[in-house]
Amino acid sequence: MQEEWKAEDSLNKKENFAMRLRIKTKSGKKIEGFIKQEGENIEVKSGDRTSIFKVEKTPTGEITILNPETGEKYKFNPIFSSKYEITFEINGKIYSVERIAGISQGEEDEDNVAVLKSAFSALVKKIYVKKGDKVKKGEPLVDLESMKMINTLKSPIDGVIEEIYVQEGKNILSGEKIVKVVNVNNINRTKEE
Repeated sequence: MQEEWKAEDSLNKKENFAMRLRIKTKSGKKIEGFIKQEGENIEVKSGDRTSIFKVEKTPTGEITILNPETGEKYKFNPIFSSKYEITFEINGKIYSVERIAGISQGEEDEDNVAVLKSAFSALVKKIYVKKGDKVKKGEPLVDLESMKMINTLKSPIDGVIEEIYVQEGKNILSGEKIVKVVNVNNINRTKEE
């Protein structure tokens, strides 16, 4: 099974990775692009435009992204990441990006299993599903509350809820598993693992 990519882990360790991404703009337009990290450099391509950024970690552990061309610095704060979706904050604005395919793995995840984990400590405000429910891609699964903000985690795939690891009204820590969604065709296979 393909391992989950965590934005904060890659940026902190300056690991190499590459992936295709899709982001939805405020107007509803979907833009596809490509992001690649080699050491402390991140290359972002969209259409015929390419930008290179440098990742810096402050002594306090904050992650800053520097645009060497303009000298602008952006404070990067990872909020949530799974194999299929990345949510992060840059200079106070929240972005949600869909991961299309992991280039470094060389192929799509054939297991079609999504284990959503929290990238931050939070309160489980609401659980919309129960074990065994069929869900569609993009359907809300869980609301997490952190710093008076509600983040709704949505299913990254069509499938069935195989496991719910959290309870409504309980606090969770960063990195905790929240819910497991399995492609209907892979339910028996994952139970054997």
